Amino acid sequence: MSNIPRTNHFIWIRYLAAFSIVFSHSKQFDTAPQTYIDVVSKLTWLVPGVPILFFISGFLISLSSSNSSTLSEFFVKRVLRVYPPLWAAFGVSIVLIFSLGMVDLTGNDWLKFFAWCIGQVTVVFFYHPEFLSHVGTGVLNGSLWVIPVILQFYLGVPLLRKLDAYWVSKGKSHFVYYLLLCCALFNMVFHYVNNFNPNVLTKIIHFLTLLPWLFFFLLGYIFSRDYDKLKKLTKYASPWLFLHLSLFLSLGAIGLKWGRNDINPILFTVLAFFIISIAFKAPSGFAWFMRLEKAIARNDISFGLFVYQMVILNTMMFLGIFSDNWTARLFTFLIATVAISTISLLFLEKPIRNRRDWFIQIFSKEKK
Repeated sequence: MSNIPRTNHFIWIRYLAAFSIVFSHSKQFDTAPQTYIDVVSKLTWLVPGVPILFFISGFLISLSSSNSSTLSEFFVKRVLRVYPPLWAAFGVSIVLIFSLGMVDLTGNDWLKFFAWCIGQVTVVFFYHPEFLSHVGTGVLNGSLWVIPVILQFYLGVPLLRKLDAYWVSKGKSHFVYYLLLCCALFNMVFHYVNNFNPNVLTKIIHFLTLLPWLFFFLLGYIFSRDYDKLKKLTKYASPWLFLHLSLFLSLGAIGLKWGRNDINPILFTVLAFFIISIAFKAPSGFAWFMRLEKAIARNDISFGLFVYQMVILNTMMFLGIFSDNWTARLFTFLIATVAISTISLLFLEKPIRNRRDWFIQIFSKEKK
């Protein structure tokens, strides 16, 4: 891997992506005004949260893989990052379901409920029983479809690194760029078909497989691998921002909507250069800003925002909270999402991560 600076500003980009997703989903409130929907739609098309998070994951997880001494250590780190908040969100969901009377289970409903429970604590997030279909949007935590996609990349990173190392040993390090091009072409063809001729197969590929999303992860991997070569192009952020805005607006003007989850790889590559240029800018000269950034990075709730938001949104819709006051409903949604994500981080996620070395010793063949 390249000599990548340890100091970076990815935390702000993660929050930007996380809140892009949160605001995008807030449009699903049944009382959201059309003007709000229109504005948020444009902003979240311009800043596509999910692809950005996939790109950052590709960059940082590649580093984590190279810095882990064993596969067991790498996978333990990943599991401890993903599953504690997921299980906590599931626990919150169970409490809300029964305390608020969201369901009235009888007969075979209990079997479906237990099947749903097993899916929510493993990887089967696509199973949505009909006894919850009346709650809010009909899918209690529909944003979790990205978790299997992320897990597939985690499993594939060691294989990708071995394949890339083989190409490098044969003097064909550029082959990874051919792979990136293939992924970009698949992404464009798939989203074209899925947008204009959706069917069961395209839905399965979209929500259950890594295939349409591999481009974003792989692009992050390449930026991580070839950072020393690419950093010359990321010295200044302004040109990339200008190019991204120009392409976005000009393409939108002619009716080509390149944004959000189906953002075109060409446009996203420009955005990726902007992200890296921002992430590795020189540290701020203001001491207070540096302290703030470090504090926020140590208490990162960006993943929690993603995990809890839909549960809170659907619960508020079920209870009709501030159904006649959109401003109060939106602020309540945002405050509740931040609050529960913070509680989850402080009382569950951080205590578990603090015992990471113990977990690594337990599951690793090489005792520390």
